[in-house]
Amino acid sequence: MKPIKKIMLALLAALTCFVTLYVYAVNHPTNALSHKACTSWDMVKRKAFLISHPDYSNVPKLDPSFKVQPGTATEVPVLMYHYIEPKADNREPGNKSIITLEAFEQNMKFLHDEGYQTVTLEQLEQYVKGQISLPQKSIVITFDDGYQNNYTLGYPILKKYNFHASQFVIGSKIEERPVHFDPAKKSFISKQEMQAASDVFEFNSHTYNLHHKGFMRCGESVPVGLDTTLLNGDIEQMKEIAGIDTPYLAYPFGYTSTQMIYKLQQNGYRMAFSVRPGFVRPGDNPMKLPRLTVTTDTELSALLQPEQKRD
Repeated sequence: MKPIKKIMLALLAALTCFVTLYVYAVNHPTNALSHKACTSWDMVKRKAFLISHPDYSNVPKLDPSFKVQPGTATEVPVLMYHYIEPKADNREPGNKSIITLEAFEQNMKFLHDEGYQTVTLEQLEQYVKGQISLPQKSIVITFDDGYQNNYTLGYPILKKYNFHASQFVIGSKIEERPVHFDPAKKSFISKQEMQAASDVFEFNSHTYNLHHKGFMRCGESVPVGLDTTLLNGDIEQMKEIAGIDTPYLAYPFGYTSTQMIYKLQQNGYRMAFSVRPGFVRPGDNPMKLPRLTVTTDTELSALLQPEQKRD
């Protein structure tokens, strides 16, 4: 056998061995090296997806003539709340998804006293696109999951201060009729309560039934919404069963992907929120907007400092 042929066969064998090991690592990420192989494969798939879907656009469409006017908002904080519970009933003081009723009341009073104005998600979308300016102390208040206590405990306080807020509800959790409210027990909002709260709340999507983990990616259980084959059916259920037909969404657990964003955009979604901390600015990617998590121990005065002052 000629030496060059031996070399070629050896290289081919080495390449076959490498590919075999790589494929095994991708499908069985049990250590740091194999996990890195898996994430690199995800990157390859994402780039291949972008090449095969030239209609996907990740470039924000900012009005080129837009300029932030003096005295208007250069950035807007989007606050993220979940669960409101009286301090006396809170058995999980370390749970970052819970804010005590007393702390929430203090939050809203602080915002009111400091002159903050709440804006709708439609207004925020226009601001991100550079279509409108917003008052300097504009703020967005959001709640995830659609808990009943957002209505029974949060609604009266928001109404008291003339504030607007958005609930990102899990469609499959919406009750057909109001259930007895016990502040010490987890319960979800009903359609009747949503209607009653519509002067304060707008209701948007947290998916119909994709807010749970179970999709395996690189050895980790991640939200099933990342399996994009489930999205079309879920969006249809959100519209037809839950009655939530909206262009705004909050990603379950904050997880998203290029493929998921593309599928959402194909179904009419124009703006979506993560759990990544930060402020929203004109020209930001509307499908990857940040939010600020608020807990019982959060000091709002510090949290709402402009980012350039906090760095």
